[in-house]
Amino acid sequence: MNAPITISGGGIIGNYISLRLKKSHIKSLIIEKSKDSQALPEGIRTLTLNNHSMAMLKAVDLSVEAADVNKIEVLDGEGTGNIQFSSEDISEESLSHVVLFNDLRNELLRMCRDETIFSNEIQSIQNLNKESDPEVILKDGTSIKTKIIAGCDGRNSNVAKIVSLPNSYSEYKQTALTFIVDVKGADQTTAYQVFSERGIFALMPMPKKDSTTNRYTVVWSIKNSELNNQDAMDYIKDNLSYFESKLKVSLALDSEILQFGLSNHHFKNYISGPVVLIGDAAHSIHPLAGQGINIGLADADIFCEEIIKAYEKGISINEKAVLKKYEIRRKGMNLLMLKSMDFFVNTFNSENLYLRLLRNWGLKSVNKTMFIKAFFIKHASGFNRI
Repeated sequence: MNAPITISGGGIIGNYISLRLKKSHIKSLIIEKSKDSQALPEGIRTLTLNNHSMAMLKAVDLSVEAADVNKIEVLDGEGTGNIQFSSEDISEESLSHVVLFNDLRNELLRMCRDETIFSNEIQSIQNLNKESDPEVILKDGTSIKTKIIAGCDGRNSNVAKIVSLPNSYSEYKQTALTFIVDVKGADQTTAYQVFSERGIFALMPMPKKDSTTNRYTVVWSIKNSELNNQDAMDYIKDNLSYFESKLKVSLALDSEILQFGLSNHHFKNYISGPVVLIGDAAHSIHPLAGQGINIGLADADIFCEEIIKAYEKGISINEKAVLKKYEIRRKGMNLLMLKSMDFFVNTFNSENLYLRLLRNWGLKSVNKTMFIKAFFIKHASGFNRI
């Protein structure tokens, strides 16, 4: 079996890459360890796609139902600081688009089914440091002659382990709770974020199930010391009214609760010979800005751009310089985003009175400065590419 690109991981990033390369007549094979399920249930997990990410999906003929966000309100829960971001600030129709994770995943599975080998995974990679092309050996013994192995297999990347790339990792000592609420009193095109002693509380509109519902998704990051082994449901019941009061809305729990610990990681190098790490396989950040999926898609965009450019010029796609360009263009940007998120987490979680006053003043000042607001919005919307 032969394929110029072998993709480890049939998730959103891996499937997008396969679709994008197919449009340029570059063959790929996706190796996915899960079974071929015809359709995932609706689920409660959502993704917030910026304008550039949404445009990328549309360019590969993918369409998914979304809730458009035209305005974002950010509040300091312990003070009066606030900032509003609006699509009008950058002359765009929307700031971002909220989609159901399973809706997007199902559509990608459907579109990439013919290129996917399910219920399998890469067990070893032969000829890694030789002149001849590498050979991928799957768990069932199948051999694939290839040129590039794209690691799109998440934060516990199998291919990263195979080539022993060095990785840095740290825990935020926080737990994220995510669930769906039925909201009264909120504009369906507005998202909210509150920084407080009770955690970082994000409220995002969801695609409408029917005309009678006004569903939002909550992502609530809480210090482990604050949660203190308390049952998630009890913590929500004890503290949800605080955010109702702050946002002047009514919130009614309308789903199960997902709970997971928060951490980040970043690989020192994204490439090792013919192996390249992309998306969560290479890095992960705090979810407070909802940028994880957008950074991953930005990686995929630049990776595909460099591969297609080399292919069209008649350059071998596994030339070291081709993958190195991808790493150079993405690693610095991703590290900057990781450090920025860490700064925000530390600043807004601090109990230091002077830092509280500073963040309160900072939100008010940025809100009054259109140039700075527009810069932040354009960066978050994915317009700033390298």
